[in-house]
Amino acid sequence: MQYPIKLHQIRAFVEVSRRGSIRAAARELGLSQPGLTKAIRELEEGLGAALLLRTSHGVTLTESGRAFEQHAHLILEELRRARENVEQLNGVLRGQIVMGASATVARTLLPQVVGRFRRELPNVKLRVIEGQLSSMVAGLRDGELDFSINTVSSGVLDNDLEALPLFSKPFVVVMRRDHPKSGARRLSELIDCDWVLPTARSGYYADLADTLERHGFSRDQVSVVCDSFTTSLNLIQHSDMVGAFASEMTAQHGMGELVELTLDDSLPMATFHMIKRRGVPLTPVASQLARLFEFESRGA
Repeated sequence: MQYPIKLHQIRAFVEVSRRGSIRAAARELGLSQPGLTKAIRELEEGLGAALLLRTSHGVTLTESGRAFEQHAHLILEELRRARENVEQLNGVLRGQIVMGASATVARTLLPQVVGRFRRELPNVKLRVIEGQLSSMVAGLRDGELDFSINTVSSGVLDNDLEALPLFSKPFVVVMRRDHPKSGARRLSELIDCDWVLPTARSGYYADLADTLERHGFSRDQVSVVCDSFTTSLNLIQHSDMVGAFASEMTAQHGMGELVELTLDDSLPMATFHMIKRRGVPLTPVASQLARLFEFESRGA
C-alpha cells in the first residue's frame, strides 16, 4: 500500500543524503533517530522503493534513492522560493539568493553589484559560489542556484537552461616578469612551456584548449589543472609556468611582478552569460540582483 508523501519525509531524506548518517541528520533537524528513521521508512513505503542502504559505516543511496534525490532537492528549493516570492510580492523584502560566478566576474563586476544590492536590499542574504560553469550546472538544475554568471561553450547547455550574454573580455597569456619567454610574440613560441589552467570541461577554457591545440599544443602540456584563481597566480609568480586570464586581472590585484603578453595571435575573446533555468522566473529580489549585473556589465 502506498502512502501520501509528506514534506517532513522529504526533508529527512535530503538531510540524510547530504550527511551520509542518520545520527548526524537527526541532530541537524532536531529529531530523534527513531523519529527520523520512521520518516524515511514512511517515505520509502510511499514511493514503493528502498532509498537508503544502511551499512556499518553509515548510509548510501540506492539506485532509486539517487533518482529521487535530485527531485527532492528541487521540491525543497522550489518551496523555499515560492514562500519567498509571495513574501517579496507582499513587500517583505528578505530571503536568500544563491548565485554562481566565475573568477573573472567575482573580481570585476561582483564588488560593485553587491555594494549597490546591499544598499537597496539590506535584509536579503546573498551567497556566492565561485567556479566554472561545469561546477554550477547541477546546482542550477536542482534549484540550489538562482543563476550563475560564467562563460559558455557552444552547444554545452541542454534545453532546461538558458543563457543571456552580458559582456565580453579579452584573455591574455600571463607569466612572471623575468620569465625566459617574456619577450614572446606568438603562441608557437610558448609551445614548450608548462601551463597551469582550470578544468577544461565547458566554458572559455574548453574553447581555449581547442585554440591551443590548433597552434600545435598538446593537452599534456597543462602540467597543473587548478580551478583556484589565487593559487594559479601564485604558481605562476614562483615558477616558469604560464597561464591565461582576463586582461588586467593581474594588475587589479596587486600582482605587478607578473606580465601580460601582447601576442600577434591573440587568445579568443570570452563572453560571459547569465545562466538560469529556462521557464522558471526568478524571485523579485533575485530579479533585482540580475538587473544590477546587467546594468554593471554595460561598462565591463
